[in-house]
Amino acid sequence: MFQADNKEESIVIREAEKVLLHYSFIEPDIEFIRHNENITFKVTTKPDNRCYLLRIHKPVSEGLSGIQHTHDGLESEMFLLREIDQRNLLKVQKPVQNRDGELVTEYISDQLGSSVATILEWIEGSTLTLNEESIDRIIFKLGENLAKLHVFSQTKKPLEFHNRPVYNAERIDDALAELRKGVKNNVLSQNDFEVIRQVLTLVKEQLTELDSREASWGYIHADLQLGNVIVAGENPSLIDFCLFGYGYYLFDLGSAASMLNTELRKTLLQGYASKTNFSFDDIRYIEGQIFMDIFISYIFFINDPEKNGWIKDHAAKICSTHCQDFLEGKEVYYSI
Repeated sequence: MFQADNKEESIVIREAEKVLLHYSFIEPDIEFIRHNENITFKVTTKPDNRCYLLRIHKPVSEGLSGIQHTHDGLESEMFLLREIDQRNLLKVQKPVQNRDGELVTEYISDQLGSSVATILEWIEGSTLTLNEESIDRIIFKLGENLAKLHVFSQTKKPLEFHNRPVYNAERIDDALAELRKGVKNNVLSQNDFEVIRQVLTLVKEQLTELDSREASWGYIHADLQLGNVIVAGENPSLIDFCLFGYGYYLFDLGSAASMLNTELRKTLLQGYASKTNFSFDDIRYIEGQIFMDIFISYIFFINDPEKNGWIKDHAAKICSTHCQDFLEGKEVYYSI
């Protein structure tokens, strides 16, 4: 894992310099950002002062790895962003081609071995904090933008993206299998695992109900959090489509709602409903998707002793409160 100290930072900067040899940037200035799902850098070209995001696709934890980091998976992400931009649907980070006209760069690294990298145009603005003066309008617009993404997924000639994550009942089963291992490793208590199993069993029943509907499933962002929303003026732009894949549209609403307080959660749904046929009667399904999102996030770190220390306490708290209420049929959307 790369840390942000001077020695390690110099190593990753050299790594970025190697990647940039595949591109036509002039006098690039490189700034290391962080190592999480990817090793990321801000690249600024001196002649025109244009900025870009460089991503080397080596997750910090094995649990964050997946088909989304393969060449084909990344190519699908780049194609999605390019299509959204070309249709002027949303403001997104446009992918940048390398010298060979490709959107995904493969190279051999002395430090990392066989690697892949991508570059996106930088979006100027500030990360969403919820302290913005016009926060109500921003969140309403966020709901509208999510609706635009989901409606785009329902176009008459849908695009087929390959090697992307799928957020369905099978994903729940896979998560439960990993969580069961967590019990054996004392990362999760047996009692809490049983509560999680009951909750996710109920969520799977909800998915069956959603499957019977039209327009409930398609491309989703799948990782909505404060750090993945950039605000310029009153317009929130979605960034970091690293986990985008196929799932239920309500998954995105649940993911977005989890970062908001009660009143803003209502505003989010109002913005979404202004552009779709969303019904507030579906809040129960959103609750299920929130739990699905939470427990899938556990498996990203559950097998990493350096990063899974928080899971046991978090599970104990949520299983004794919100999970119990959900299983009893009580509304938890505005509190979970």
